[in-house]
Amino acid sequence: MLIFKCSTTILVLLWNFASAQELDNDVFQCDCMEYWDCVGRGGQPFAYCEYTNAAEKVCCFLPPSPSSEGGLIPGRGKVASCGRKGADSGRDEEAEPGEWPWHVAILETPLDLYVCGGSLIDEFWVMTAAHCVDDYPSRGRSLKVRLGEYDVSSESEPLPFEEVPCGRVLLHPAFDNETLENDVALLRLERPAKRRPHVDVVCLPETEGQEAETLATECYITGWGRRTEASNHSFILKEVKVPIWERERCQVALQSQFGDDYALPTTSLCAGAEGRDACDGDGGGPLVCRHKSRWYQVGVISFGIGCGRRDTPGVYTRTRAYVPWIHDTVAEHANQT
Repeated sequence: MLIFKCSTTILVLLWNFASAQELDNDVFQCDCMEYWDCVGRGGQPFAYCEYTNAAEKVCCFLPPSPSSEGGLIPGRGKVASCGRKGADSGRDEEAEPGEWPWHVAILETPLDLYVCGGSLIDEFWVMTAAHCVDDYPSRGRSLKVRLGEYDVSSESEPLPFEEVPCGRVLLHPAFDNETLENDVALLRLERPAKRRPHVDVVCLPETEGQEAETLATECYITGWGRRTEASNHSFILKEVKVPIWERERCQVALQSQFGDDYALPTTSLCAGAEGRDACDGDGGGPLVCRHKSRWYQVGVISFGIGCGRRDTPGVYTRTRAYVPWIHDTVAEHANQT
């Protein structure tokens, strides 16, 4: 159950964008105002909080003000919240609108060609796989990011998406496009994302307690890729619950494919099971795991051998290994366009 603190009253109710179990009785601050005032200020009305002279007022969650310093990276003490998942669809492998608010679609302009998935980690920044964007100029003018996307076959959706041009493409400097080591990149948006219940940031793992192996009890991948090697790409955002593999087991499985000399980089991790895996079209998307009431991105979808094959995991870039680089890159480019 979620408690909304409004300026004149306190409401106790269930939030339609998250389950009571996930929120652990968290307290959210909101303002009591008339409905159209809330909508006009870019807020999200949740429930009625006051009746004044026959005018109904709502408890309104207002988005944070954009930062003049290039965004608010989670974990640095400036972001009010991150990793807040929306309501579960209850349908296996099909997400609900707004359920994974950090998942974005990266498109090539001007034809809106789908490039890869990605994740909103900050109001100005999207994280994806380097192999997705290494062919694009560093200035990124030929790319844009679609936030809040759900059904890629329709422009009329229950929750409207937002498109933001990409200003810069920043590959990890040690990215190897042959071995796919250090397969991570950051896209800087030309303007800050407007945070709403269906457009929000994912948390980054800052401590050992937020590593994939620690959080392996509940982890998901999301994307518009194929469900199987023989199927078509998905129009609706899909979600797949995947197990995290122990490093030794993954090493043995990959050596059976690449030879005994293959060594899994310490900056990679493995996940998946037979029939539960990332596939073509999912690259660059997030692997997230739940820690208490929040979701942390522990990996970036990098590569695999087929899709969902028995005893063959997918390989992911280990996010926590790159958090220092992420912070340094964001700080370096904070005031650039």
